[in-house]
Amino acid sequence: MAVWVSSDWHCEPGKLKDNVVNWVCTGKKANHRLIGNGDLFDILPYGRKEWEPPTQPVALQEFLELLGGYDFDYVTGNHDPYSVMRKLLAGYPNIKVHRKSLAVAGEEGRQYFLTHGHRWAIDWGFFRLRQIAPPLVEFMVEYFPNQWYGICRHMGWLASQPSPWRWKGKETERITNLTRVIWGGATQHALKETCCVVLGHTHTVGRQETTPVGQRVCCAYVVDGGDLGRDGSYVEIAKDAEVKFL
Repeated sequence: MAVWVSSDWHCEPGKLKDNVVNWVCTGKKANHRLIGNGDLFDILPYGRKEWEPPTQPVALQEFLELLGGYDFDYVTGNHDPYSVMRKLLAGYPNIKVHRKSLAVAGEEGRQYFLTHGHRWAIDWGFFRLRQIAPPLVEFMVEYFPNQWYGICRHMGWLASQPSPWRWKGKETERITNLTRVIWGGATQHALKETCCVVLGHTHTVGRQETTPVGQRVCCAYVVDGGDLGRDGSYVEIAKDAEVKFL
């Protein structure tokens, strides 16, 4: 048995993606612990009315039928905030919805910190406000999503969404820099808490690093599951986090 972590399915209301079906079926057959690490369903910033009760979209129905009572941990992201997912999944005791993050104990005493990653999408280090950014992002996504996405589009804080007014080379540079900011925030958290951070959000497939701290070695892993719906990648935690592919 291993821990499988996947993120960024971005399923629209009409259908559950084939790679998602394969991932869940394969994980269930092997009796793995299955964890969704945010942005599994595209609820925000568009289409909220198509998801909330009394509507139950086909994609969500297919997901629930696919699980069939199998345990699933759902860590919410910036497209599927906690308040919405808690309502949608309230009648399913096999699914635990987690706000912001989930801590998992692995083998050999290593602690894993699972979070979607959007909390580190802005970096206010030059204002000495780096610690304020993560809770601010989570608060805005939860309570003022429309205003927040407007700000993000204007400032270029959406890692996976291109800005149409930028030429291709500049856009690639912007997304690369933003990804580095997100990975940097995750690495700082890993070093501070002496844990392994597993995240998504940037739709890139990963980085792993080992950082010496004092007289000992602290392994600070930043592993991004990428977009399961696009490239079939996910993270397997057995002895350590490892990016795998379907």
